[in-house]
Amino acid sequence: MALRRKLLPLFFSGALLMSAVAAAGAGEEADARDPLRDAARAGDVGAQIWLADEFFFGRNGRPRNPTLAAFWFRRAAEEGSPTGAYNLAVCLEHGWGVERDLIDAFRFYSQAAAEEPEARLRRALLLYHGIPDATEEASGAKRPGIPADREGALRELGELHESGHIGAGRELAVLIYHDPELLKARERELRPLLEAAVAAGDPGAMTLFGEFWRRGVGGPGDAVQARVWWERAAAAGDPEAMMSLAEALEFGQGGASDPARAYELVRTAAAAGFPAAQVRLGDYFLEGDFVNHDPAAAVKCFQDALAADYFPAATRLGDCRLRGIGGEADPRAAAEYYGRAARGGDPDGEYKFGRCYLEGTGMNADPAGAVYWFRRAAAHGQIEAMRELGVCLISGKGVPRDETEGSTLLEAAAAAGDSEAQLLLNR
Repeated sequence: MALRRKLLPLFFSGALLMSAVAAAGAGEEADARDPLRDAARAGDVGAQIWLADEFFFGRNGRPRNPTLAAFWFRRAAEEGSPTGAYNLAVCLEHGWGVERDLIDAFRFYSQAAAEEPEARLRRALLLYHGIPDATEEASGAKRPGIPADREGALRELGELHESGHIGAGRELAVLIYHDPELLKARERELRPLLEAAVAAGDPGAMTLFGEFWRRGVGGPGDAVQARVWWERAAAAGDPEAMMSLAEALEFGQGGASDPARAYELVRTAAAAGFPAAQVRLGDYFLEGDFVNHDPAAAVKCFQDALAADYFPAATRLGDCRLRGIGGEADPRAAAEYYGRAARGGDPDGEYKFGRCYLEGTGMNADPAGAVYWFRRAAAHGQIEAMRELGVCLISGKGVPRDETEGSTLLEAAAAAGDSEAQLLLNR
């Protein structure tokens, strides 16, 4: 999400605000011949926004300083600037130069929404998911969050799309695609929602359009067409498209296979900081494909991805700690990584955390805990978890015995290709 030279007001925590004020003052004393800063101090909103932009991006000889950028965005917002408010809200939503605060981000997006269509879009996305209540660290006071309003958010995005906002159709399509109930009811809307954004060359829309072609969502499926759209989005620099294209090239989907180019795409996307690519690059280091076998480099890739809260990376790190890859084996640390992945919703992490409970890996054995995590993983379609949950149900381990449900789960896992489930059914 890009900042704009048009923003909304935002509030800093007390300590952060004081540090920003002090830094701003020190900079002003050090450089008295700074017409832009002088104009900003005098209350010129345009100067405040321009100055904030220079600090945020490190332009025109100014050092990059997101804290000072947020400070001047706030000043512009206090002067009633919708642009200042919008940009401040962006900083608050992402924690750029200020402590991340979704409640205040929502408030400042709302302040800018009447004049900033992008603020309406960002506010609608926050409204769709809702924002939980928060507690002030200093005072312990409760701050009410924002209740989720899915219908209201979808309606807002629909109105924005009808008004010609390019990104609104893409975001609406994403929400529909990832919600099974909405997808069932509104699948035929998906491709038309993306048409304007695709025609405008929006990389994210082209990537999603390729996904719809690959899966036959909202129309016919065609792996060749999927690859065409991913090529276009990848050429425009979209790392997600690079990953989808890399998979197609690796396995020859929609055309000839080209594993070497697939690796280069992964490497490029990883260098851009895309977490899924960082994990895949780590796999390359472990496998020794196109790079030298380097467990330490693999672990570094997984750590980089986890720093962005990409939870499949925690599962990979758990595997490394369990097997002693890139360091000594440490079952307790492995269980901690699996637990982080499981709590983050990664199905493989949920399954492996369940196995830790089942086998007492890095913790005391707890079959009931294992069943809990196997159920979570199985609900997400994790095949091995289906098998293990089925075994627990048939044997009554950690759960009341239920041979009917257990057999059904084993059959589902076997039908999905799990060889161990097939062996168990054949006994």
